Parts: sequence; structure tokens; C-alpha cells
Amino acid sequence: MVKSRSLASLVLLSLLAACGGGGGGGSQVVATNPPVSNPTPTPPTPTPPSPTDGNIVTTVPAPTYLPGSGNLNVFNAINALRGKIGSGLLAQSLQLDKSADAHWSYINQNGIQEVHGETAGKPGFTGVRAGDRIAAAGYNAAVSGEAIYSTNGADKYASCVGEWANSVYHVALLFASTIDIGVSANNFTPASGQSTLCVVDIATSTTQSGQLPGAGSIRAYPYANQVDVPYVFFNRTETPTPVPDLTEAGTPVTVSFETRSLAVTTPIAISQFTLTPAGGTAVEARILVNKGGKLGPVIATNGPALTDDQQLLGFAATLVPVQRLKPGTVYNVSLIAVVDGKTIDKTWSFTTAAQ
Repeated sequence: MVKSRSLASLVLLSLLAACGGGGGGGSQVVATNPPVSNPTPTPPTPTPPSPTDGNIVTTVPAPTYLPGSGNLNVFNAINALRGKIGSGLLAQSLQLDKSADAHWSYINQNGIQEVHGETAGKPGFTGVRAGDRIAAAGYNAAVSGEAIYSTNGADKYASCVGEWANSVYHVALLFASTIDIGVSANNFTPASGQSTLCVVDIATSTTQSGQLPGAGSIRAYPYANQVDVPYVFFNRTETPTPVPDLTEAGTPVTVSFETRSLAVTTPIAISQFTLTPAGGTAVEARILVNKGGKLGPVIATNGPALTDDQQLLGFAATLVPVQRLKPGTVYNVSLIAVVDGKTIDKTWSFTTAAQ
């Protein structure tokens, strides 16, 4: 998804590469597109709200999506989760709506096979990459990203956001420091039959600064006291496939160390990151991090084994249980890490859905 720190450094940072689905037999995508920067910026529409509470946006204008529409469902679901996590809300952008609609229409006419890419000359073509399409819609993006999910059946808009959340790579949508969002979520009829297709474009313009929490903050998904959390992750439906040696996995737990003040050059050391069922012992799990520091600081270990994954956000760590979790069970997460020279010791719990 998107890494941003300040207006000056936005264009230097890459987007997360991922495509495929996180679970439930669908297809979900977070695009990899170089940031778009134009020499004569024009502000997106509508004007975004002023960030509050340490640069976190807590209120946004009511969107113009029709009541009961897939667009409104997806918009509200994303912002509800981002609010719970502490990532800040995203404001509707009519220009990002336009780019999302254009790619939805392209897929509807040409099929899901190309997913993010478009081919010049085909019906509905507006740009090869998501960044191109966002620019064509008139949005001058410093950073941008795209998420796509499709599933068989009608009116399953809530599952779009749920599947993005229950993943290793696509959960980045919930942690991105972007400001604006555009949504196109409708039913379409591919050759394989009736499906629901959700396309989401997110971005920060060249006139904006990304939103991030204050120093010492840790954001996590699943969040504290969350209920009805999925207990299985079908990792092989996400592309690139995380932990590819596993047939399936338990629900991933992702934490983001990124704050407004944390520098890219500041190393992070993890001392403990465990997931334990109430009254039980810690589950066997892989801890995935982006060790290289290309998208953030170097993440090292003070004890637990870390698996390098260059697809992850640079400020994040994701714990992936090697087996599905137990349904209807309280799980406790324990995280100890040294961040910016200070020890962070955090515990929280969530409850998996009943079988």
C-alpha cells in the first residue's frame, strides 16, 4: 500500500506490491504503482478535512454515494475499521471515484484476468497502471494505491473489506497514511457468472501530507476487543502468496510501528510477538517483516525468529499462525519491541467467530 512521511518524501517511497485474494475463494489486490507526481498540481475534490489529534483525521464530510449502495457499504466499512485501528478516516474524492469507476468498467468489459493492468486499445482503457488512471481522472497523486476484490454471488460488498482485512498484504489498506479514497463496488457479469467486484483507489495528493499517529503509538489488526474475527486465512488465494509452504493458516495479526515522528533510519527490534489462546500456550507462527529497510526502518530481532518478506510495509510486522485458529476463542497478543530507543510492551485480546 502506501508509505508516506512528509510531503517532501512522499515521492521517494514505494507502494506495496500484492495481488490475489486473502480468503474465501475471491480475488483481492493492492496495486504496485510508482508514485505519480505532476509539475502543476491541482487539489482533489472535495477539499479534504484538516487532520486533528496528532495528524489523524477523525471526521470527514458525508460521502455522496447512494444509500444502500455498494459504494457506501465499502466506504463505511473501510473507515469503520480504520477508526478502530487508529489509522484515521479517508475522505471521498470524486476524482478517485472516477478512476475506480473507469477500472471497474474496464474489468466488466474485458474480464478479471488483467486485474490492475489495462491494455491500450481495449474497451474502456484509461491507463496501464492504477497511477496512470488516477492521473487521467485529474487527481495529482504523490502516492497512490489500489485494492480490488471479486467474489461469486450478489451484494457481498461487506466481504470486500473483510477479505482485505483478513490477509497479510492487503490489510495495508487499513494502515495506509493516505487521505482520500474513491470506490466503485457493483455487481457485474463475467463469463464465469454473476459476481461482486469492488475497486478502491486511495491516494494523497501533492498538496497534502499523509496522516499518522503520534509518537509511541502502535496500531494493530485484529484490534483490541474485536469479536467475530475469522479463524482461518486461505493464504494461497493471496498473490504473492505469503508463507507459501502452508496450505492454509490462522488469522494474521499485523502491527504497525509507523508514527508521524519515527524516522525511516530508526531501527526497530522485536523481543516478543506471540498469540496465545486463553488458558493455553502460544500458537506456532511465522513472524514476517521487511528486513531490508527499503520501505522503512531495519527491523531486527532480540529473540524471536523473523522471516524476511519484501512485500510487507516497512514499518509493519505480521504474525501468521501455521494452523487455523480455534473458533469462538479468546486470543491474547503480546508484543514487546524497542522502537526509537524506547521499549513498547503491549498486550490485547480478540475473539474468533463461532464455527
